[in-house]
Amino acid sequence: MGSGASKPPVEKPKPPEPAQPAAETPTLDTRLPYPNFRELFTMKNYWKTVRRSEKDCGKFMLAKYLNDFPQNKDLYLKLKNVNAQTVDMNCSDPGFEAIAAQYLKVFDDVITAVEEKPGDVQTACDRLQAVGKMHRQKVSGMDGTMFQNMEEPFIQMVSHILQDRFNEKAEMLYRKFFQFCLKYLLEGFNG
Repeated sequence: MGSGASKPPVEKPKPPEPAQPAAETPTLDTRLPYPNFRELFTMKNYWKTVRRSEKDCGKFMLAKYLNDFPQNKDLYLKLKNVNAQTVDMNCSDPGFEAIAAQYLKVFDDVITAVEEKPGDVQTACDRLQAVGKMHRQKVSGMDGTMFQNMEEPFIQMVSHILQDRFNEKAEMLYRKFFQFCLKYLLEGFNG
């Protein structure tokens, strides 16, 4: 019979190591229309699809806008060779392509600014206000409702590019985003 001296000592269980804190969810600027970062993150991920086809997306959006509001074509000197009622995204008119690219770039610039600083979206607001102010100064005959008229073509463009991934949630996220943009476009236009 032994004294038990040859048995290895029983090790005390180690206390669990404290869990590493998860990366903090960024705080959102209260001017953004999203209640949480998850919605902004989802919207940004959808936008990556738009970025991959930005030329076609811009042309699709502008064509839909002109189809819906052909009377506004006269506000664009570069569109003199375009039939607003029949234009589609396959139009290769240089003026049409240039305006389409500029319009989509505004939205892309805003999303980029928000991505970079979700806690302070002043850069995005400044960009939108500058675009609104530029339209007030350079587009005679324009009124603020013409910005609102771009919402459906914008949503249709997102729907077109996302295809079966476009659902009620995506629509809601992009309608919120458009209304955010509209608010600051109108501030610049009416300021």
